[in-house]
Amino acid sequence: MNNSTLINNALKTWSFDQDANKAYIARTTFLKAKVFEASGRSQKATVALKVASRLRQDITKERREPASLTVEHFDSLITFWGQ
Repeated sequence: MNNSTLINNALKTWSFDQDANKAYIARTTFLKAKVFEASGRSQKATVALKVASRLRQDITKERREPASLTVEHFDSLITFWGQ
């Protein structure tokens, strides 16, 4: 199984209860953007990063430029037992 398949499976799992899992969806979507970026799929990476950024903003009420976000910004959304 490749990284994209794992990420898509995780997103499918989190989507069963989108409100309760919004932080997980945001983090997983951010990681998906990074996989797209690493594989040279910059347009898909940009879209995924914008989605992740919007989800994070919904949770934190903090507006940040998508390009300024790091994995730590998304890891901090997840409770320690969920990491």
